[in-house]
Amino acid sequence: MNIFGMLSDLFNSEDYKKNPAPRELTDEQLAGISIGAINSEQTGYYCDSLETGAEIFDIKENLEDYYGITDSASAVDTLDWLLERGHRVYFDAIKGMVSGRGTGVDVSGLEPGEQERVGGYISNLEEASEDLAEEDYINDKSDLADISVTAWDMGRLVLVTRCCFDAGYISENDAWRYINSARISCKEQYGSWKELARGYVIGRAMWSGGDMSLSGIMAIAEGLLDDDESPWKRVKF
Repeated sequence: MNIFGMLSDLFNSEDYKKNPAPRELTDEQLAGISIGAINSEQTGYYCDSLETGAEIFDIKENLEDYYGITDSASAVDTLDWLLERGHRVYFDAIKGMVSGRGTGVDVSGLEPGEQERVGGYISNLEEASEDLAEEDYINDKSDLADISVTAWDMGRLVLVTRCCFDAGYISENDAWRYINSARISCKEQYGSWKELARGYVIGRAMWSGGDMSLSGIMAIAEGLLDDDESPWKRVKF
C-alpha cells in the first residue's frame, strides 16, 4: 500500500488513530508528534506515539520509493536535509516574485542543482493561489511574501523520522532529537496550530499545485483545528 501519496488515504483512515498500548509521553514529545498530525491523518498513523502502527514492510517500501531511504546512512541524509534545508529553500527563493513584492527569483540560497526546479514550483503556486485565497489561507498572492513553509518540511520530518525509527534505521534517542528539533523550528516560526497549518498547506501547494489532494490536505487541516478530538486540541502549540 502506498501510504505517502494515495488520495484515498486522505478520507478513509480512522480519525485520530490512537496507539492501543501507548507509552506515556511528555507534553513536549506529544507536541512534537503533533507537528506531523496532518501527515498522521493522511497516512492513518497513530497520532499519539512514536510508533506509527503501520506494517514494517510497507514502511520500508515507501521510504525507499518516496525518499530513497534504504538504510541508516540514507535515513540520516534525508532527515538532515528536511531539518536543514527542505523545500522552504525554494519557497524563500520564489515568494517575493510570486507575491508581486519582489522583482525576481532570489537564487542566493539555492545550490546549482536546485535552481532548475524553481520554474515548476512557481507554476504550482500560481496554479494554487486562487484555491488558497478561496479557503482563506491567504487574502491574495501578496501575503505569500510574509509566510514561512517551515511546517511543510517539519511535518514531513516528523513523519519520516517515525518511519525510520519503526524501520530500525535510527535509534529512539535520534528519533526524539529530530522530532524535538522540528517542534523547536516550528515554535520559532509560528504562534499557533492555525499558523502552522497555513504554512504546511502553502508548502504543499508549492510542491503539488492545486490538485485534488491539496483539497484533501486542507480538509485534514481544518479538522485538526476544529474537531474536539483532534491532537491539536489536546496539547498546546
